[in-house]
Amino acid sequence: MIFLDSRYVDGKLYKARDSRTEKVQISVFRTFPTDTKYFFIYEWVETDRIDNVSNLFLGSPTLWWKIMDFNPEIINPFNIEPGTQLRIPNE
Repeated sequence: MIFLDSRYVDGKLYKARDSRTEKVQISVFRTFPTDTKYFFIYEWVETDRIDNVSNLFLGSPTLWWKIMDFNPEIINPFNIEPGTQLRIPNE
């Protein structure tokens, strides 16, 4: 279930069936922000955590996904290498 306040609410639903097991998998894909005008660069240091960086710059640790939306090339927010330059959205 996707709630109306979810960031996935405008995403596209895809359904795929595994021909071997007959199980159906539903996935949601969404587009990432294309407005690159309103962000600044932050360099990740070894002691950083994505929730702490989010709290520092966005005012809440729960908004870490906004940072990840601006950095779709980062697959795992819990394994960011020191020295990585992150785009932090200005709000």
